[in-house]
Amino acid sequence: MVAASPRSPVVRELGPPGPETLAFERRLRRVMRPLAASWRMTPRGVLWLQRISEPRGRRIRTKEGSQVDVTAIGGVPVEWVRGPRAIARRTDDEPVLLYLHGGGYVFGSPRTHRVLTSQLSDALGIPVLVPDYRLPPVATLPAPIEDALVVYRALLERVAPERIVVAGDSAGGNLAHGLLLHAAEAGLPMPAGLVLLSPWSDLTMSGPSVRANDGIDPFIPEIALWRCARVACAGLDAADWRCSPLFGPDALQARLPPTLVQAGSTEVLRDDARRVADALARNGVPVELQLFAHVPHVPPMWGNLPEGRDATRRVGAFLADVLPEGAAHRPDRRDAAAATSDETTTADGLEPESAGATT
Repeated sequence: MVAASPRSPVVRELGPPGPETLAFERRLRRVMRPLAASWRMTPRGVLWLQRISEPRGRRIRTKEGSQVDVTAIGGVPVEWVRGPRAIARRTDDEPVLLYLHGGGYVFGSPRTHRVLTSQLSDALGIPVLVPDYRLPPVATLPAPIEDALVVYRALLERVAPERIVVAGDSAGGNLAHGLLLHAAEAGLPMPAGLVLLSPWSDLTMSGPSVRANDGIDPFIPEIALWRCARVACAGLDAADWRCSPLFGPDALQARLPPTLVQAGSTEVLRDDARRVADALARNGVPVELQLFAHVPHVPPMWGNLPEGRDATRRVGAFLADVLPEGAAHRPDRRDAAAATSDETTTADGLEPESAGATT
């Protein structure tokens, strides 16, 4: 295969932030940062974090009118999430967004991220497939990569690769990037696109913003990254590309599809986003990096903010560009606002009409 010519990423610095966003950032910094800084990632601490963050057995935040099918693919538990627009547009050859949730490789699940995945599904008009990959104490890296590969291989058997987009946030961004590097190594077809939302791409924490933004990131302190990485790697070399996909071989990076990277300007992980965009572009991959001024970790997660809704709209525009024409809805500002409004909760996470699981 002929190597693609090096290029530069398209970088969009989006701002300035509105007063609502600045006020929200200050409130989040007062509440979340001290909690994250003080949480000890001991075995007991990890279990408690999973327990308090996991909505299992409680009511789960979900976009109103969504359907959720809980099933398994190749032994890996998954959720199929369809927002109202995806339900209305459902076809036999519908595209799929394979979404890998974040949580520092120590907590998180399809249920903790269901409000985000159901909103994305509604905005984009396509289903979102969310694996419930293994976490401590059951397993650490490379188990999440193994689970993601199982799901991706199975998805390729039923959906053409040009109708698949892979995405992930935070540690899930690490996993999404790592999944495609491993898929490239195995000679598997690449999807139509890759979306990395505030990716934690370097578990050695060598990015300058890890220290420069420590203290101003409203969500994640540097110490929390070190604690999570210690648990996630469990003795593996964090500098190995199988833990930190930022350091993946150029030959594999060059095989990756067009990529969208989003992050907030004050994040400790801002430079992980920058360096991933640079690494992919250097290897000829078309990349766009969108930096949102003062928006917290994982911009589309904050649908309560204008910038969060804009981030969702921009994700939708990217999918509409990389998927076959008309396969995904291209949301405008009104669509993005509608998708992130009218949240509801569903008992045990299941809508009555979604009792039948699909594989």
